Amino acid sequence: MRRWTAGLLPGVVLCGLLTTGAAAEAAFWDVPEDAYYAQAVSWAVERGMATGTGEGMFSPDAQCTTAQVVTMLWRSVGSPEPVGANPFSDVPAGCYYEKAAVWAYEAGLVSETQFGGEGLCSRGTIVTMLWKLAGKPTAQQGEQTGTEWNLRLVNASHPLPQDFAIELAQIEGSEYSVDARCVDALNRMMAHCWWEGNRPVVCSAYRTQQTQEWLFSQEVAKWLAMGLSQADAEREAAQETAVPGTSEHQAGLSVDIIDANYDKLNEHQASMPAQKWLMEHCWEYGFILRYPSDKEAVTGIVYEPWHYRYVGLQAARTIHEQGLCLEEYLQKQAEYQSAVSWAIKQGITASESLDAFAPYDTCTRAQLVTFLHQALGEN
Repeated sequence: MRRWTAGLLPGVVLCGLLTTGAAAEAAFWDVPEDAYYAQAVSWAVERGMATGTGEGMFSPDAQCTTAQVVTMLWRSVGSPEPVGANPFSDVPAGCYYEKAAVWAYEAGLVSETQFGGEGLCSRGTIVTMLWKLAGKPTAQQGEQTGTEWNLRLVNASHPLPQDFAIELAQIEGSEYSVDARCVDALNRMMAHCWWEGNRPVVCSAYRTQQTQEWLFSQEVAKWLAMGLSQADAEREAAQETAVPGTSEHQAGLSVDIIDANYDKLNEHQASMPAQKWLMEHCWEYGFILRYPSDKEAVTGIVYEPWHYRYVGLQAARTIHEQGLCLEEYLQKQAEYQSAVSWAIKQGITASESLDAFAPYDTCTRAQLVTFLHQALGEN
């Protein structure tokens, strides 16, 4: 295995920190000698990166938490002392992973204000951390994220092309239409919501350019009437109604759904029974609440507890479980693509594509030490 330098830790050669020698014989009864991870387990234990889980067990099939992953990585580079203070509100002072978490923050491996140490860590996250330690090297990639029809990003920075066209299908029991490829999922979601005793109603879906232009002009006029200049009125209007050409409704992937008992598009929608059900279950049908209340700075759109967007089952589940918005998911997906492509090239994984690697699957202890051994060890 080739050595590689940690670009975010100048002057440190990760492999060089882990001096090699005869593999330690780890006396774990649950690590068969012929297991694919046996050598990696011995290597990690020999270097103090990993220990057993008690009573002669390594627990190779146990799922890894973020705290465990970051601690192993921290130990792999010599357990350096962090420079600054602990930035995480959910990392208790003196816990076993405090220094590792702060080091990971300072090294750019994690960037959130919540560390989530007890949460399970995905395969993609682990390989992305290794990729970042290596300085984010470029690698040949296949299809770029966001190009799939269901993940098309449509916002102020990503307008639809002028020649954009889709095949539409009418929503059951509605005058509105959406992209034909997501109408069945939408119909199922609406039907199941009704079966649970709720009364959801679609009040908007696909829009033409002309319709969006009219809606935006109406919103601008409202702000002009309040005394704002044209520029300020357009800026305020864009936070509530997308500029023509930048609306997801024009892509046919979004629907506005209200509770039949309350027809106003305001934050009170969130308290209605139909919305509560949809917010809890929409991901099961491939939809997300597109503009959450805590993501306004990222999406550029105010909280809309009625606007649902189709992204597909896998993306919707990940966005739901990790508390992301679409922009954040696509950014993470792009990093995963780069990291996995690099990992394939380096021989860190035997997978041959992002899908085969299954980046959103959780990682076992056996897989973790194998990734580390392939990336940091010498074979």
